[in-house]
Amino acid sequence: TPTRGDEDKTQKYVTRQVRIRGGWASFGTSFADEDDPKQFAPDDPEGEQIDSLRESLGSDVFSAIAGAAGMDKRPASLSKDGARKAKHFRVSGFLIDPTAVSNEQFAYFVKKAKFTTEAEKFGWSFVLEALASPETVERCDAGLGRVRDARWWLGVEGASWRRPEGPGSSVKERRHFPATHVSWNDAKAYCAWAGRRLPTELEWEYAARGGLLDEPFPWGDADHDTHLRLNAWDGAFPDGNTAKDGFLGPAPVDAFPPNAYGLYNTVGNVWEWTDGPDDARKPLRGGSFLDSIDGSINHALRVSTRMDQTPDSSSINTGFRCASDDDAAP
Repeated sequence: TPTRGDEDKTQKYVTRQVRIRGGWASFGTSFADEDDPKQFAPDDPEGEQIDSLRESLGSDVFSAIAGAAGMDKRPASLSKDGARKAKHFRVSGFLIDPTAVSNEQFAYFVKKAKFTTEAEKFGWSFVLEALASPETVERCDAGLGRVRDARWWLGVEGASWRRPEGPGSSVKERRHFPATHVSWNDAKAYCAWAGRRLPTELEWEYAARGGLLDEPFPWGDADHDTHLRLNAWDGAFPDGNTAKDGFLGPAPVDAFPPNAYGLYNTVGNVWEWTDGPDDARKPLRGGSFLDSIDGSINHALRVSTRMDQTPDSSSINTGFRCASDDDAAP
């Protein structure tokens, strides 16, 4: 039976949330790009990218993880941020975490709830080659292999939130980095344990904008000095990241200045799961360190950036933050 001491300790490991007042929200993008939206991979209705993985693990398990690694086709979109044409909605007041859930917070949840993530159950996940050790690359090439049409993605046995780059890696010195390799189902379980929930897409974007109605970034429309504001890919892809922002992979959950509402890293760093009505596909928001400001590499990073994936998908660039109802909201 949980005790008051357990409850007090749990509160230490969950983030104090930010209150967001309700109001009118801009949802989507009004920034059309000149070229057609890109695709992560050639049209492949069967989703087959790594023959050996599909054969050994089965179609369902393969597709579950392959989705979040960016192997499926981007949905039809007005622009390279993956968003649809902007609309305006009214949002009720709510509470939201100022940061993505950290490794330290997720570790406490796993310990207390005796929880096993879906990547751990599958026994493997996808890791970007640029972040993997030579030993991991060698084991991958002799084992699960690479994505056929995106060979920078490695199928790494043992990769999970505990070992983001696979065996030999650890989150011990990354307590305040975002928990990754987390599926929508994993994120929802954490939120329920913490007495919270995932934000809706509309809530997430409203909070990410920081009070700005129709701007591409949380700070407005200026796209210069972005390396001082967010974690994005800079340089030749997939192995030429200059780390101008200070990071080759994910950054700490509060690494860059917050928006006007006090939210950190709503654009770039790691994709964040949100809630959605479709049981088969769930929305991810904000882009990640693998995306770029101009969209020349993967998605264009904006507050409207989005994509959909299956709820059991996970990868090294996928995390989440929690929301709550605001009982004091009118």
